[in-house]
Amino acid sequence: MPKRFWTNEKTETSFRTLGFIKGKADFVLIGGWAVHYYSGRQPSEDVDIALGYDAVNFFKRYGIRDYGGINIKYSIIDSTVVDLFIEEYADIDLPVPVSTILHNYTVLDGIKVVDKELLLLLKLWGYFREDLMKIRKDIVDVVSLLFYADIDLDAFKRYVAEYKIERRRSSDVLLKYLDKAEPLSEFICNTENEYRPLKEKLKKQIRKVFNYD
Repeated sequence: MPKRFWTNEKTETSFRTLGFIKGKADFVLIGGWAVHYYSGRQPSEDVDIALGYDAVNFFKRYGIRDYGGINIKYSIIDSTVVDLFIEEYADIDLPVPVSTILHNYTVLDGIKVVDKELLLLLKLWGYFREDLMKIRKDIVDVVSLLFYADIDLDAFKRYVAEYKIERRRSSDVLLKYLDKAEPLSEFICNTENEYRPLKEKLKKQIRKVFNYD
């Protein structure tokens, strides 16, 4: 199995928090835990969810706080940061409206998890990444989805077209992340020699689907 990116203690606490809020509020899971559900790879230190206004009340008992300069809120539950992407309010910080996320999901282990192609687009966005470690984790997550989640690149392309996402914010980033992830392959692949052939295969597929040649 790949090397762990985060420590066991924090990811185990985060997973307990996810289990705790399941069934107590109506939400759609995005972020690192959503990637984990699809790829079986790295767990996450925090919990990222999309939700409507009617689900916000549950989190008020834990306090709802602001990030500076962006329209994303968060609560802290059992030392885990739960990022709240609230319908309409957080739309400006995402490539698609939160309402799109709330209507495009698959139920896994009793949790609504955003569709994997939409998740891939969200993971590329880097909405408030200034922390180098979190940027590296985003790269690991994106490539893990490409390698192990059976991503439908045509479905991904349809989201890109529907929301008029520029190539430099979509397919270009996929290609760059595949190169940037090579030094991080120990967090993605089971063996040292597994990464490069998978990378080259995916780059060819991306270039074909997005008409680079």
